[in-house]
Amino acid sequence: MMSEETYDFEVGEEGQKGLDLLGVLFNPTTKSFIKQYGLQEGMKVLDVGCGTGDMSRWFARQVGPSGRVLAIDNNENQIHAAKLKTSDEDIIEYKCLSAYDILQLKETFDLVCCRFVLHHLHSPRQTIKLFFEVLNSGGIYIGEEGLINAAFAFPATFAWEGYMPEMKLPSEEKDGLGRDGDFGMKLFYYTKQAGFTILSCQLVHPLLWKKEQKEPLLIGLQEFKKTALAQGMTEEEWQKKYQETQRIALDDNQILGFYESCQIAAKKT
Repeated sequence: MMSEETYDFEVGEEGQKGLDLLGVLFNPTTKSFIKQYGLQEGMKVLDVGCGTGDMSRWFARQVGPSGRVLAIDNNENQIHAAKLKTSDEDIIEYKCLSAYDILQLKETFDLVCCRFVLHHLHSPRQTIKLFFEVLNSGGIYIGEEGLINAAFAFPATFAWEGYMPEMKLPSEEKDGLGRDGDFGMKLFYYTKQAGFTILSCQLVHPLLWKKEQKEPLLIGLQEFKKTALAQGMTEEEWQKKYQETQRIALDDNQILGFYESCQIAAKKT
């Protein structure tokens, strides 16, 4: 299955730089949420899709020397970038491993965290079931996924807008159909279906109104360009969108509603 899937964003040797914006916008609320729902010193944590390791390093500081953090990502460049950013004091083990293959670890964990990863997978529902399997009894799953349809701009602009996706019944959902940018709206349902008891579920919707908040969108566009062209966008259309995003970043009157995220805390009972 993994050979059929490709990541939509280009990842250089320094990791995916566009992830920095996600960290700035979501890390504070994610950390607060995780601490509220079960993270403790001494825990054994699995960080799935660790990227360049920002959250992994935070987990290491929270669980302390008596705990352990195993951070995985399926991209060697992301793992390389994470290791470069990790000091000797941060006791983290990094592995290049797919979320589909976590049973190969032959380990169980007290907490599994997976953020902004499932919407890239062809089989996100199966992956949540794997999280259930690798958790100890009473273990916590922390999930966070986006809702692209929640994006908005005012004044309106073609370069940044949401959309209303076709809504399917759960019985109509199929694996292997590509990226689901709105998996966040389905996270509650499929987490319950996997056997978890839900502790909390909430939405987070950041606003971009400063130049320094909007400029990183240009990096994201560059990293997504190859995929956008492969999906049918022309070079001329991409350039037009890039130039409009440049204008947006410099316009002090322009506000953007970023993608929403759904946060979920669930317990294996």
